[in-house]
Amino acid sequence: MMADVPAEMAYLCPPSLLLRARAMGRLAVAVAGANAAHVLESVGWARDFGLIEPILVGDKDWILRHMAAYERQLAGVRIVAADDEEDAARLAVNLVHDGEAKLLMKGHLHTDVLMRAALQPEVGLRTGQRLSHVFAMIWPGAPGYLLITDAALNVAPNPATMLHIVRHAVRVARVLEMTDPKIAMLSATEERSAAMASSMAAGAFADEFQAEAVALGCAITGPLALDVAISKHAAKIKGLQHDSVAGAANILVVPNIETGNALFKMLVHLKHATAMGVVLGASVPIILNSRADPAEAKLASIALARLAAEIT
Repeated sequence: MMADVPAEMAYLCPPSLLLRARAMGRLAVAVAGANAAHVLESVGWARDFGLIEPILVGDKDWILRHMAAYERQLAGVRIVAADDEEDAARLAVNLVHDGEAKLLMKGHLHTDVLMRAALQPEVGLRTGQRLSHVFAMIWPGAPGYLLITDAALNVAPNPATMLHIVRHAVRVARVLEMTDPKIAMLSATEERSAAMASSMAAGAFADEFQAEAVALGCAITGPLALDVAISKHAAKIKGLQHDSVAGAANILVVPNIETGNALFKMLVHLKHATAMGVVLGASVPIILNSRADPAEAKLASIALARLAAEIT
């Protein structure tokens, strides 16, 4: 294990990710809804490790009452009082919009509340791109990162939105130094069937994206069922052993949010996976995890976003 990385993070927070992010120096992070123990713990670790300088936005009385447990890591940190979730989201986004923070982090509030604030026309973080979310999954014994997108923001993406989703996933793969990303457009079958709209959409998108995938150094196939996407055995049985993606996919593009949400939560709860969540497409990366995710996952997400802020 690498020096300076606490032993309890060896699996949940890859040391190489932390060390690469630390080498880039601290960035100011506006933490919307900082009034939760896991949030304070994760930003305390991240500050102590040299990744960020947090600005805690939320219930100031609650934060002050609970700061003692993180006194060493969070001594002197700036606190911005907010009345409720909506106020915390608005104030945190304003800090980024005004240049006082270079990253935005979801704390203990609902995703839709934060994203509404981030998408405000005048003071939000719009860039003209569609925002999308990527989970980078890692678990004990995993051969590498597995990316899942979009499991948090876009409910039923159309082809135009899917283009941003896939491009952002490739960017995350580059940030994580994943070589030769392999993109599987998921459905419930490997055959295009008019009776299954997701199979037709996955196949059409894979066809359209082929040239760009080659230019980006990726491979893409669709439609693929999950077993064929990740299992060489299943790919061989179904006659796809010569497909470059089948059995080796490391970017899973889901047809809808229900599929992605279930998939990432199954990995978290059945494989003890860490889900590193980041939103791209805004003017800054947005650190976005489930409120139930542990502090280690939030710390890893901070490191991922810190790297994404530098690597375009």
